Amino acid sequence: MKPVIFCLEDFEMHRFVLETHLTRLLKDRVIVRYFRSLAQLKASNSNCQLLISDLNVSDSKAESTAQFLLDYCEHTPVIVQSSDPDLPEQLEMKAPGRIYAAEKGGHGQRFADAIEHFMTRMEQQVP
Repeated sequence: MKPVIFCLEDFEMHRFVLETHLTRLLKDRVIVRYFRSLAQLKASNSNCQLLISDLNVSDSKAESTAQFLLDYCEHTPVIVQSSDPDLPEQLEMKAPGRIYAAEKGGHGQRFADAIEHFMTRMEQQVP
């Protein structure tokens, strides 16, 4: 079964860029579901193997989303993206190995490295 990735991104242009980079990096090795708000993500009552999240979404300020991500990463790894240069790295330091700070839109090396790390872990878990 393919791993499932959830993406929380409310801005259409950033979502498109993220989708483009995920397709380039992962092709059809995963299932990706997109959410436009934190409420929509919470209401899904579904599970994923990785969450890629913006911090500032329409229904949640960065600090509130950050707290949600700290709780969420207890059971699921998270890649955090934000136009704020500091908050994603602060979250990464609070939850090392569970939260990864990456460039906005998935266009940088840190993002590619985090995705590769995730895929390597998923492939090692398959019996």
